[in-house]
Amino acid sequence: MAITYTKKDVAKLTADKVGQKLAGVEEVVDRVFNVLRELMSSSEEEIRIEIRNFGVFEVKPTKAKPRARNPRTNEEIYVPPRKKTHFKPGKLLREVLKQPRD
Repeated sequence: MAITYTKKDVAKLTADKVGQKLAGVEEVVDRVFNVLRELMSSSEEEIRIEIRNFGVFEVKPTKAKPRARNPRTNEEIYVPPRKKTHFKPGKLLREVLKQPRD
C-alpha cells in the first residue's frame, strides 16, 4: 500500500530540518507550490521547470483526437486538445531510487 504525503507533511518535515516554526515554513511551502502551479498553468504552449538535483516538470500540449472511441459504449467521440504534465527525476533522485530496499 502506498504512503501518501500531504503538503502539510512536507511543511512539517521541512520545519524540522531547518529548525523553524511550522507556521512560517508552511506559508513558504504553500507559496512555492503556488508559484509552480502558476508557472505550469501559464498560457505558454510548452513549459519546463528544472530543479537541479531533483528533476524536471514539463507541460506539453496534446493534439485533438477527432475520432476517439468510448470503450464502454463504442461511441465515437471528440477529445479536445489539452495540456499534459510529465515529471522526469534528476540524476541524484534517480540514483537514490535505484538503491536496493532493505
